[in-house]
This record gives sequence, structure tokens and C-alpha cells, in this order.
Amino acid sequence: MNSDNNYTIPDNETQESPAVARRFPAALQLGILATLLLGMLGTATYDSLLRTLPPQITATAPSAPLVTLTEESENPALQKLADIKIRGQAAYVYDVKAKKALYQKNPDTVLPLASITKLMTALLTHELMADDKTITIPASAVAQLGNSGFVAEERFTSQALSDYALLSSSNDAAFALAAAVGTTLGGDVGPTDTFVAGMNVRAEELGLTTLKFYNPTGLDLSPSKAGALGSARDVSFLMEYILVNYPEILEPSTFTATRIYDEAGSYHAAENTNPNISRIPNLIGSKTGYTDLAGGTLTIAFDAGFNRPIIVTVLGSTFDERFSDVLSLVRAITGTIE
Repeated sequence: MNSDNNYTIPDNETQESPAVARRFPAALQLGILATLLLGMLGTATYDSLLRTLPPQITATAPSAPLVTLTEESENPALQKLADIKIRGQAAYVYDVKAKKALYQKNPDTVLPLASITKLMTALLTHELMADDKTITIPASAVAQLGNSGFVAEERFTSQALSDYALLSSSNDAAFALAAAVGTTLGGDVGPTDTFVAGMNVRAEELGLTTLKFYNPTGLDLSPSKAGALGSARDVSFLMEYILVNYPEILEPSTFTATRIYDEAGSYHAAENTNPNISRIPNLIGSKTGYTDLAGGTLTIAFDAGFNRPIIVTVLGSTFDERFSDVLSLVRAITGTIE
């Protein structure tokens, strides 16, 4: 136990200006609730409700051109990138500044995402709830698979739980965030289901049409049903959207370890679930994932130099080879591969 009032202590710390408003627009909050009412209202009534909502400005992720590596033949690093063989079923390497793909393997194949899901959980929470909002851990969060050491009725800030969910992949923290934000949205389907509906609305808003969420954690729902689905391309664009608009969300995922403090002054410590963060130059963000259905998943963003953010996403790999897959691609891009 520690009485220090700081909620997080990075042991190893390693960005473009926001392009849209910091918080989720009120119109979209109403849109989420309207979506949830669809099952209870007739189509005509629902259409009438939609007409009462104010016009909405949506931020759509850019579409990357299908660039073949032969077009970059003058770059020896990219020639090596073309020769990389990875275990993952799908991969997408995206140059954010140039807005083009550097490497693709089945980029639009829809696969389970596992805990990469928590990127959307963190994004939606950040847009709908103040970072300093106090959240009480419900028993339903503690019951999630995995043990984050939380106990029911502990109280943390929203930002502390988001940091913990991204760095340590805490299912408890992600579920607590969803329950808290979902409660503020209201609705008759339960707070967590309301939040998940919001995740799907947000994905549609951003043009990430392959992303489908069924829970806020990414845990498999059953031996045959994943908690979230999507393509490597859309995961990369989700990472890009967060990087460009809210880079502060990703910063804790670059720490080797962290501590979060509850209101009583007790802390929970966790290590980063990505053991390679110190081996990736200028790391900007990272999110791991693993379930039986998804296998190993990983998406990272790093600066390749001269303010050149690169996003690397691998889906459908193994527990260990997701890390070596991404590291091989990073090394090829930076020209450090043997």
C-alpha cells in the first residue's frame, strides 16, 4: 500500500495536433440512444426520431492506396520488407504521413481481434467521459477473466483505468469503463450493452466497416464466437485516428510498467504485455491481444524518423510470434534487419 496521490508512475517513458473536438459530440450520444430504440419503435417512428437529431460531422479514416513495394524499389529497406515472411494470417503496415501501405498480407480479411478491442474502449471512454471522473469497480468487472487484483467498490479515475487497460490489458478495467460510461448513456439494454452499441456506432462513424464489437474486452464469448472482429487495415486506421487526435491515450502503452492508485491510496502494479517495447525505436503506442479464437494479435505505432509515424498491425499469429512478426517488419522498415 502506498499513500502517494499520483495515480500512475511510468518506469520507462519513451504527435500531431487534434483534428476534431476532444469529446464525443452530443449528437452522436443521441444517435447511440436512437439506435438502441430501434428494436422498440416502429420504422416510421425511428425515422422521425433521427430527423430530430442535429446534423453530424463525422471524421472518416482515410483509405490507403494499394501501393506495391516495387514502386519503392529505390529504397533498400522496403525491398527487404517485401521479402518478410510472417506467421500472422493478416498484416498491414501503414505510413501515416505518406498515407500509403508499405506492406500487406490479407489486409481486409476479417479476424478475431482479442484485446486490441480495448483501443476502441479507451477511445469511446475518452470521448464520452472526463479523465478525472471517479469510477467505482462493480462486482461484474471483477468477475471478468483474468485477475487485475481489483476488488468490488474500489474507486479509480477514468484515466487510471484506461491506462491500466491498455498497458496490462486488464479485462476488469475495460469492463468497469464500459459499465460506467454506459450508465451515463442510459437505455434499457443495460450499461455495458449500451456502451458496446456505442463502440459499433463509433466504428461506423470512422468508416471502419469491418470492426464489429460484442463486448468491451475482446474476450471470446464462446469457443466459436469472438468478442470482436475486424481487418488489419481497419485496426491500423483505428490506431491512426487515436494517434492523430488523442495521442495521450496511447502514451501509457509505451511504459515498461505502471501503477494506478485508488482513492484510498492503495496501488495496483502491472507490466506491459508487450515485451518488445524497448526494442522498437520511438514507440508511440502498442496494444496486444490473445485468445483461443484470435491467436496472437498486435498493433503498434512508432516514429521511423523525421516525424514519420508508421503503424504495424498483425492478426492471427501465435502468442509468441505476434511479437517477432511485428519486430521483423519494424526492422525492415528501419533498415536494421540483417
